[in-house]
Formats: sequence, structure tokens, C-alpha cells
Amino acid sequence: MTNRVTIIGKLVDAPKVRSFEQRGGTIEIVSLWLEVKDENRTDRFTVEINDPKAAATAKAMKKDVIAEVTGKLRHDRWKDKATNRWTGKVFIAIDPGEGSLRSKGVAADAAQSEAA
Repeated sequence: MTNRVTIIGKLVDAPKVRSFEQRGGTIEIVSLWLEVKDENRTDRFTVEINDPKAAATAKAMKKDVIAEVTGKLRHDRWKDKATNRWTGKVFIAIDPGEGSLRSKGVAADAAQSEAA
């Protein structure tokens, strides 16, 4: 079975960069928060980027950019130390060679407010 998802949405905020120490080096993960709207609802998705090429693209993006993301749907689970309850999140992951990120320009509503 293939796990692949593509969404197009507007960046809600600037990209967030996190670094983690790992054996022999450091891993950098860039996170995006995308808003996807239709006539009935608005959804927000987290995108976690572990691919250097896609990460460089993400770092150049700003709030209100329309982005096309192709990656894998993932689910993380962990036990909350304070409550001792399991919790989790679903997100889109872009791993090396297994996804892509493209800018589709600035959202029309953001471009109009910048021009005013």
C-alpha cells in the first residue's frame, strides 16, 4: 500500500526550525502550518520536513504563501508525563527523496492587504 498525500494551502505562520542532536551530528526539522479552506470548512495541517532540499525551500517561505506539499501521512504517539495518558498527532512528513514542497505564490487576500 502506498502512503502519499498532496495538499495545497496557505502558510498560517513563518516556518519553524528545530534542531536535535543525534549520533555523529545534528538533525534539523522544519515545520510548516498550512490552512486549507473550502466553501464549508477550514482545516489546518502540520508539515514536518526532514529533506534538505525541501527544508531550504520552506525556510525561504513566509506567512501567507500558498504551498503545495506532497509527503507521507504519519501518526506519532507518546505518553504525557503529567497526565500519564497517551496522546498523539497526525501530520504530513517530507522525508529525503520521498516528497516535495513548492511555492504557488502569495495568497490573494494577503497580496491585496500589502498593496493597500
